[in-house]
Amino acid sequence: MATVYDTWHKTYPRPTDKPCREHKGKYPTADHGKGKRWQVRYRDPQGAQKKEDFELKTKADSRVAELKAALDDGTYIDPAATRITLGAYATKWFKNNTAGPTTEVRYEGVVRNHIVGRLGHHEMRVFNDPEPVRAWIRELLEVPLAASTIGGIGDVLSSIFDAAVDSGILRRNPCKASSVSWPKVPPKPVVPWTRERVLAVLEGLPESFRAGGAVGVGCGLRQGEIFALTEDDIDFEGGWLHVNHQIRFVGSKMVFALPKGDKIRSVPLSPATATALRAHLAVFKPMPATLPWHKPDGKPKTLKLLFVDAKGKPHNRSVFNQGLWKRALVHAGVIPARTSGSQYFEAAPDDGMHALRHTYASAQLEGGTSIKALAVYLGHSDPGFTLRTYTHLMPSSEGRARSATDDFLLGEAGQERRQGTSGPVCPGCALAA
Repeated sequence: MATVYDTWHKTYPRPTDKPCREHKGKYPTADHGKGKRWQVRYRDPQGAQKKEDFELKTKADSRVAELKAALDDGTYIDPAATRITLGAYATKWFKNNTAGPTTEVRYEGVVRNHIVGRLGHHEMRVFNDPEPVRAWIRELLEVPLAASTIGGIGDVLSSIFDAAVDSGILRRNPCKASSVSWPKVPPKPVVPWTRERVLAVLEGLPESFRAGGAVGVGCGLRQGEIFALTEDDIDFEGGWLHVNHQIRFVGSKMVFALPKGDKIRSVPLSPATATALRAHLAVFKPMPATLPWHKPDGKPKTLKLLFVDAKGKPHNRSVFNQGLWKRALVHAGVIPARTSGSQYFEAAPDDGMHALRHTYASAQLEGGTSIKALAVYLGHSDPGFTLRTYTHLMPSSEGRARSATDDFLLGEAGQERRQGTSGPVCPGCALAA
């Protein structure tokens, strides 16, 4: 129960007490005229006594009504807890987060530069009004930062506020307020490569990695997963490629780790891809490589890798992408050769090695593989993400609907006509078509 007390006057005066000179019918306390007159006293859900002082009784009465409702419906928030700054709370949140090492490195930079650095001085109670978040988004846009970058930073801030709501520090997450407008990321549909481009790029790769490119387009593996492939991951007899590891960076250090999302998976191995891997193994023997497991100070793990660099070391993605991969793009005519005196190749943001994975997905959909199965093969945790990414590559449902109608109405004749087996075609008609 919350109650308002007049701290300037006694509730139970003694007979010898003298009346207050300023307030008729009241008897002053020793604190008369000092500080705020009205005090709200109550016990929190843990039974601890709390006190809040107010200048006006109307404010104190309003607070009592608010407290009674909050204590009754379980939405009470300790005012003292809301006085912690966002900077202090975000730092605490980061230290207690359970994200993987790679994500942890990203979080550290985001929290330090964009959350603590720009909003950290505000007390948490300030964010019961979403205006500081709206102003923060405007500030990031003026830097300027890309919409996708702001979205990523916003996801971290929203996670911090979600934790604050769960801890009873905030009533709601200001990042999710209807008045907060996040910049839209322009849609950029995936464009798979043509067969001719794929073959040309693979031809431009060194012989020691040509099969790695074949795995990219033939099984849809991510680059780091290809770099970590071993002979034991290949089931030639069963026709499967098992994705058990990846090479990734944690900060500036390479480590072995489970595939993205810790999702070990198996992908159907086509005969052509198997042939490329057999040919590779006939010439290039797997090389043992040792890296820390999961994080830079993790336990060393040794794998016998199918693909290594010229020094027999695990491929460094930055070195590979700027060297071997760009040379393959030049060979295929995707980007021009370096100009004389230039240290770097032309940028190719849409033609990285990930294009092989997109092309694999396109070929699978064209061949009739379901979205659910493709999500498993790609290592996606949500088939909905796979659908949103590749839906525009799926074969036309309108064409299938027309064919289904013809098959029903015309029977075998309709199927023959659709398959181009309904008899000889007039040369004149064919030329006209």
